[in-house]
Amino acid sequence: MFTPPKPRFREHFRQDLINNLMNRSNQGTKQLYKHHVITECVMYSCDMCLEFQRKSDGLLTSDWIEHITQEVGEAIKTILPRDFNDCDIRIAIEKVQQLMRFPASNRQEEIDKYYNRI
Repeated sequence: MFTPPKPRFREHFRQDLINNLMNRSNQGTKQLYKHHVITECVMYSCDMCLEFQRKSDGLLTSDWIEHITQEVGEAIKTILPRDFNDCDIRIAIEKVQQLMRFPASNRQEEIDKYYNRI
């Protein structure tokens, strides 16, 4: 069975992630540690998964969750090549897979709090 390749989103995510990381670091004046960057990867991935799910009329399979998180991680690797690696992406994928098992309203609320939207 042939499965077409999934689209590359990393370039679309890159500027958002740069802005988010700059906000998290108070425009570069506050040190970010690896757990901060992994958390950003997880939260942004969950946000993009929920957006994908809304736009695809509910389609969000495990392989799409992994793909979206992988793309977010690859975008972060281009921003912080010495500080974020494939192992960090695997950690994020596992965490996103776990979080996406919970009801969407709870996830969206947690994401909105993280990004100070509420």
